[in-house]
Amino acid sequence: MIRWLDHTADVRLEIVSETVEGLYADFVEGLKRLLVTGDVRPAEAVEIELDEPDSSDLLVSLGRQVLFYFNTSQFVPARFDITAVSPTHLRGRLWGEPFDPDRMAFHLEVKGVTYHDLEVKEENGEWKARVTFDV
Repeated sequence: MIRWLDHTADVRLEIVSETVEGLYADFVEGLKRLLVTGDVRPAEAVEIELDEPDSSDLLVSLGRQVLFYFNTSQFVPARFDITAVSPTHLRGRLWGEPFDPDRMAFHLEVKGVTYHDLEVKEENGEWKARVTFDV
């Protein structure tokens, strides 16, 4: 589940998932919705492997990787399939395709994923995250 939260200058996203894998996949889905509107197909994949001190840093690092591919080659994410995850490690395939103006439109310019009020936690059998994007 993805829920947009009010924020004064940026965009804040709250994610609730039954699994940690679902949390990261929903995060990529939310970021995609910020970047573009329209139909994005999982035509090709990019391998992503991240090692960070904790789950919060993994989320920020994942967002930075997605933005890197989007900004350098206009690769638009369709989904993220996780192949391995731990509190300090994340590996998976970022599926998507190059931006196609016939099927997609740019939505917001996302400058980055911030640490402002960043939160990733497991609580009562659910994974929850709150993340703010600089737009």
